[in-house]
Amino acid sequence: MIINRLLGSNQFVFDLFLENKTMSSYAPKILNSVTNAIINNIKVFHVPSPKNTYISKDIPSYLNIQLKQLPSSLKTMKIDQYKGYLVNLFHCKNVEEYLKDNLSRRNRKNLFSKLRKLKQNHKIRNKVYYGYLDKSNFDSIFNSFQKLLIKRFREKKINNRYLSNWEDLKTISYKKILDKKASLHVIYDDETPISITLNFHLSDIVFSHIQTYHTDYASYNMGDISMLNHLEWCISNNIKIFDLAIGKSSYKDKWCNYEYDFFYHIHYNSKSLISRVIAGTAFMEFKVLKFLRSKGIIGNLINFDKICYRLKTIKT
Repeated sequence: MIINRLLGSNQFVFDLFLENKTMSSYAPKILNSVTNAIINNIKVFHVPSPKNTYISKDIPSYLNIQLKQLPSSLKTMKIDQYKGYLVNLFHCKNVEEYLKDNLSRRNRKNLFSKLRKLKQNHKIRNKVYYGYLDKSNFDSIFNSFQKLLIKRFREKKINNRYLSNWEDLKTISYKKILDKKASLHVIYDDETPISITLNFHLSDIVFSHIQTYHTDYASYNMGDISMLNHLEWCISNNIKIFDLAIGKSSYKDKWCNYEYDFFYHIHYNSKSLISRVIAGTAFMEFKVLKFLRSKGIIGNLINFDKICYRLKTIKT
């Protein structure tokens, strides 16, 4: 299962939401098929060797992207790999309506019970940073963000891939918050951040990139309380899609009302025997990987993030 890892690739969803760009093979205009909104003015980038086999990963199926008119020799294989989950607020008038339609009475009762207890026991306030944010305040929040992520993933004994490029993410995020292309949603206990979420914004979509919380507050179901705050903010700011992206979980089953697929596009040169063979081999590898995930072998029995964490622990 190594052929696909040797090929050039990009992660479409991160390129689009974090950097507002897409590969030059795609038209710089995308249709959000859920809301029929058009996403324009997307920057393009060129791959180093467009005639060789190349993979575009993690393309959400609800975004209708079009390949440009390319030479007839350049072909594309498409294969789905993961499920994605989002909150569709397109026809939702208020948060009460969404809760009633998507959460059971028991879940709603438990949510507000936890929220009341949290507010009774702590000095809770919510803050969304979207637009102006003092740099020193931003640095303080992001430092807390990093510490909370490290603490939580050490307790879970799972590798967190975002921490390895934390400074780059920090640099990108600050400018985007100022430009209203990203936001930080923070829940404070007095002056201490206990839940932080970093989102990226594009058209009528908010893409939830990273979220974490202080594990000492786990009994309050901080993920649910953070989601409630997000829904209220999205509805009041005319956001139609809150995208929680890849990965099935009980949390997403509870809150999300729309499921979609993430596709991989394998671009190859049909006039090259080597390119055709490599593309076909990569396609079969992805089919096998998807099958192994569906059987719980990859993700449950074999968890690469847990393996990476153990290896790092051994080295240190």
